[in-house]
Amino acid sequence: MTILRLSVFARTFLNRSIGEYALNASPKIHFGKLIERRCYATAIKLKVDSQNVVSSGLPDVSGFENIYLHDFIWEKIERWSNRTALICLDTGRSYTYSQLRKACGRLATSLRKSKLLPGDTIAIILPNIPEFAIILLAANEAGLRTTLINPAYTMYEIKKQVENADVQAIFTFPAKYADIKSSIDNNSKIKLPIVIVNDGSGTASIAGTIKFDDLVRDDIEEFSVSQKTDVNYEDTVIMPYSSGTTGLPKSIETSHRNIVVNILQALLPEICPAEETTEYHQDIVPVILPMFHIYGLVIILYCYLRIGAKLVCMPQFSMNKLVKLLEDYRCTVMYTVPPIIQMMTYDKRITSRHFASMKLIVSGAAPIGEESLAKFQGRVNRVNFVQGYGASELSPLATMSLDAPWTSSGYLVSNTQLKIVGTRQDNFGKNLPLHELGEIYIRGPQVMKGYYKNPQATADTMDGDWYKTGDSGYYTEQGLFVRARLKELIKVKGFQVAPSELEEVIRSNDKIQDVAVIGVPHDKYGEIPKAFVVPKPGVKINENELKEYVAERVVKFKHLGYVQVLESIPKNASGKILRRELEKL
Repeated sequence: MTILRLSVFARTFLNRSIGEYALNASPKIHFGKLIERRCYATAIKLKVDSQNVVSSGLPDVSGFENIYLHDFIWEKIERWSNRTALICLDTGRSYTYSQLRKACGRLATSLRKSKLLPGDTIAIILPNIPEFAIILLAANEAGLRTTLINPAYTMYEIKKQVENADVQAIFTFPAKYADIKSSIDNNSKIKLPIVIVNDGSGTASIAGTIKFDDLVRDDIEEFSVSQKTDVNYEDTVIMPYSSGTTGLPKSIETSHRNIVVNILQALLPEICPAEETTEYHQDIVPVILPMFHIYGLVIILYCYLRIGAKLVCMPQFSMNKLVKLLEDYRCTVMYTVPPIIQMMTYDKRITSRHFASMKLIVSGAAPIGEESLAKFQGRVNRVNFVQGYGASELSPLATMSLDAPWTSSGYLVSNTQLKIVGTRQDNFGKNLPLHELGEIYIRGPQVMKGYYKNPQATADTMDGDWYKTGDSGYYTEQGLFVRARLKELIKVKGFQVAPSELEEVIRSNDKIQDVAVIGVPHDKYGEIPKAFVVPKPGVKINENELKEYVAERVVKFKHLGYVQVLESIPKNASGKILRRELEKL
C-alpha cells in the first residue's frame, strides 16, 4: 500500500490570517484550541493500495455496532438536560433536552398502544418544526420505521410514496390535511387516523383526526426499558427517498448502525469543529435545510442533538427569515447548499457581523463554483468553509475535511474506502489511479442496506459491497473532486429530480405520444428540467398548458423550465432514450 502524506492544510490555512479567526472568535468557542489543533496536527495520510483503492487516512470510529440510534442520541443527555434543544424561529416554541426526552418517551408509548408494531412504517410530512424531532425519535424508540415526505409534495406524489413504503400512520400539519386525506382514501394499510401536529397556525381541530398533543400528555407513562422492542441494530429505522443512479424514486433502507456510524464519522474533530455542550458553551445551529432530506436529518438534526446543541428550526426558508435568524442567534456552525450561498452572497443585508461567532460553514448536495465561493468569502470575512460529498444511500456522508482546500469535497471520512472506476471504452471497469476521471464508488459501514422491496434496483446500484454513486470525479492528494453526473438525475437547487418520474407524469397527458426529459443548466438553480415531447397525430402542444399540467402534479422544484416539440425522441436499438443527443438540440 502506498501512503502519501497530505500537507494541503499547511498551504491553504496559512494563506488565511490567524487574525481573521481571532476577530471572529467568541470566548465560548475556544478558537485558540481549534487553530492550534489544525496548525500542528499530524498530516492526514492518503492510503492507496495496489488495486488503486483509497482508504481513509482518519482514525477508525467504533462503538456503533451494538447501540440503537435513539439510545445513542440520548446517551449523554444528563449533561445538558436543562439546555434548549429545539426552538421554532417563527413561533418561539421550544423544548429543553429534558422536555424533549419526556415527550419522545410518551409518544413512543402512545405509538405502541395504537396498534403500531415493531417494523411498521410511519410517515412524517412536516416542515422544520421541533415536533418533527419528537416524532422521529419516538418512532425510533418504539421500533418503527420512518419515511420522510416533502411537505410541498402534491397529493399524487404523497400517494406514491405512502403506498411504496407501506405506510401505516401519517403525522402532518393542518394545511396539508386535505391533500393527505385524498392521497390515502381506500388505503387499507393505514392503521390510524391522520395525526395533526399544531404548527402554530392556530387552525382549529379537524374532525376524524388525532391531535399530536393528545399523544404526549403529561399523564402518559414514558416508554421504559422493560418495554424494549425486539428490533435489531441492523433493522431499518429511516427510509429516505432517492432516485439512485436512475429511474423512479425509491425507498432507501438505512439501519440504526448505518446512521450511528455516520454521526460518529461526521463529528470527528478532523471533519467538524462541533463541541459537546458544557456549562460554558453550547453550539447554536440553524436548521434551514429540510429535515425530510437526509442531509438535514442526519448531519444537522441527529448529529447536533447528540452533542447537546441548540437547533433553531426554520419552518419555511426565505432570505428575510434567514437574516432574522442570523440577527437573533449567534450561530456557531451552519450547513447549507449552493443556492443559499448565492443568495447570501448577493443580499446586501448579510454582512460579516452575522458570522462573528461562526466556526464553520458547510456546503453540500451539489458542487459550488470557485468564483461563487470567492465572492461569498469576501462578503462574510472569509469564514472557514468546506464542502462535503455524499448521497442518501450513504446515510449520507462520504467525504469532508477541515484540512481540504475549498474547491475539494474533502477527504474520506473514517472507516470508508473509495475507488474510481473507468467509464471510457479504453478503461471500462478498471480501477483508476489518482487524478484520473471515472465513476466514484464508495464502501463503508454507512452504505445503505438496499432499496425497499426493490432487489433489482439494489443490484443495479451495488457492486458487491461497493455503492456505485453514478457521479464522475477523481481523487488526489487534496481530496475528492466531483465533476459531473453519469446518472440521469437532474439536480434543482440541490434536490434530485428523476427524468423518468416527470416522463411518467407527462405521458399521462392524452395529447402526448412520447416524451423525454433532461436537465439543462440554470444560473440560479444549477439545473432545470426540459421536456422534449412528441404530440399525438394532429394535436398541437401548448407549452404553457403542458407546464401547468405538470405543475399540478409535482412539487415546485420539479416544474418544467422548457418544453420542445419533436417529431420523434432519439433512441438506440433497444429503445433507450439517447439523452446525450437531446442535449445537443
